[in-house]
Amino acid sequence: MKSECVNKARRRLSRREFTKITLLAVAAMGTAGISGFGILNAKRLRTLNNYLRMGHCAPTVMKTLLDINGIRDTSLVTYSGGLAGGIAGPGMECGVLTAPLMYMGFRNENLSGLPEQLKIISIAQSYINEFNRLNGSSVCINIRKGGMESCKEAVCSFYKPFIEAGSNPLIFPDETLESYSLLLEAFYKRKFHCSHNVFNNLKDKTHITKELLDASWLFTGGISLLNRTCDALTAGVMAISSATAKIEKSYFRVARMNRLFREENNEAMNNEINNFNKAINYSQELGLWFRKEFGSTTCYDICGLNFSRIKDAEQYISGNCMDRCERIAQKVAEKVNAIGSGI
Repeated sequence: MKSECVNKARRRLSRREFTKITLLAVAAMGTAGISGFGILNAKRLRTLNNYLRMGHCAPTVMKTLLDINGIRDTSLVTYSGGLAGGIAGPGMECGVLTAPLMYMGFRNENLSGLPEQLKIISIAQSYINEFNRLNGSSVCINIRKGGMESCKEAVCSFYKPFIEAGSNPLIFPDETLESYSLLLEAFYKRKFHCSHNVFNNLKDKTHITKELLDASWLFTGGISLLNRTCDALTAGVMAISSATAKIEKSYFRVARMNRLFREENNEAMNNEINNFNKAINYSQELGLWFRKEFGSTTCYDICGLNFSRIKDAEQYISGNCMDRCERIAQKVAEKVNAIGSGI
C-alpha cells in the first residue's frame, strides 16, 4: 500500500521536479553528513554534490576546499576553471592535482623565507606522489582511459591524500634539498617567478589579484620544482580562466553535458553547455600554441635540466636559463593578450 502511494506521488511530479528533489537530497547528505558516516565520507559526498552541479574536476575540488574551510570568496573557483581537463589540454596534469596546489599556495601566502618555501614544496610533492599512487598517473588523458567513472573517482577521493600530505611532507634527499635551496634563493634575489612574470606582462590587470598570485606560487619550476608543465603556461591558463570562467551550479546542465560526453558528442564542450567550457577551450588553444612555439610543454624538455640535481641547478642559475624563461613568460602574456582581445 505504501509503495503504491509513493508511486502515485511520483507520477504527479514532473520528471524534472522529481530529479531535482533527488539531487537536492544528495546535496543535503553531502552538506550535513549522514549518521554512521565518517569525516572522509562526508567530504566525499560534499565533493560529489559539487561535481554534480559544476561538472568539471578542478573547480569542483576547489569549491569543496573552500566550502570545507568556510571561505565564501569563489574567485579561486573561476581561476581554476581552465585547469579542468588537464592544464591547457588532456596531455598535462589533471585538475584534481592542480587545484589543491593552488589552494595550498593561497593558504600559505607568506612564503618569503626559504624554510617556509621548502616546507610547502615538500607537502605539495607529497600530495603529488600520493595522487599518482591512487590514480596511476597525474596526467589527465591517462586517467580518462578508465572512462568517466575514473575521473569521478579521482575527484571524489582527493581529500584524504590532500590532508595526509599536510601531516606527512616529503623528506628530500640531501642533494635535492641543496639544489632546491640554491634555486629558491636565486629566484628570490632576482624576484623571478615564471607565473608572476606572465601576470606582470598582461595588458589588462583587472583580474590579477593577490589571491591569484598566491595561488600560482606552487607551480614554480614546472609544478613544485618537478620540471613538469611550464608554470608560464599554467599562469596563462589561470589568467584566461580569471577573465572567462563563470561558476556553473546547475545539476541539469551538468547532467546534459555528461550525457553528451557518454554519447561521444563533441557538443559537450560547447561554450554554452557549461560555464567553465569557454575557459577550458581557450586554455587548450593556448596549449596548442605553446607546444608549437617551444616544442614541448614541460620545464625539463625546454631547459634540459633536472632541478633535483645540484649541477643542473647551478647551470640554470649561472647560464642564461632565467633570461630565456622570462622571454617565454613574456611571449605567453602576449598570446594571452591576443586571445583576450578576441573574447
